Amino acid sequence: MASRRFLPLVALLSSTFALGQASLKCQVQPKTLAAMRNCYRPLLVFSPTANDPRLRKQSRILDAAADDMMDRFVMFTPILPTAKNFSTPLDTPYTVLSAQQMQSIRSQFHVPADTFLVLLLGEDGSEALRSETPISSTRLNSLIDTMLSRKGEMKRPHAN
Repeated sequence: MASRRFLPLVALLSSTFALGQASLKCQVQPKTLAAMRNCYRPLLVFSPTANDPRLRKQSRILDAAADDMMDRFVMFTPILPTAKNFSTPLDTPYTVLSAQQMQSIRSQFHVPADTFLVLLLGEDGSEALRSETPISSTRLNSLIDTMLSRKGEMKRPHAN
């Protein structure tokens, strides 16, 4: 009988980590960069359009390595002039922000609307990588695995 009381908790914890959520305090699909801080490593992909081939390529790269992205708490975050016609990834953790949030981020990082740029932020919000071309999952994994926060994650029992 006592074990039945714990089943809902076990199910909640299992679903939390299965979705790539860093902890229970973290939103599954955060709606601001501030909500991602200390929860995820945002991968901001600035694109002039929702159909840009470079954006689609980056999405495919991430989907092919979705388990790695979840293990490393990467949150794919496209920054577009409009989210209309954006094809969401199949397996990669992602969030689509409001137009106002996307414009604010574009201003914060000084990225013109006609520019393609991939920007990886650490969990603390610091810029870790800037690239004008899509980034391979191998490069992302290697870089993230050198981060101090990631080294701590890998030492925990049942770590990603």
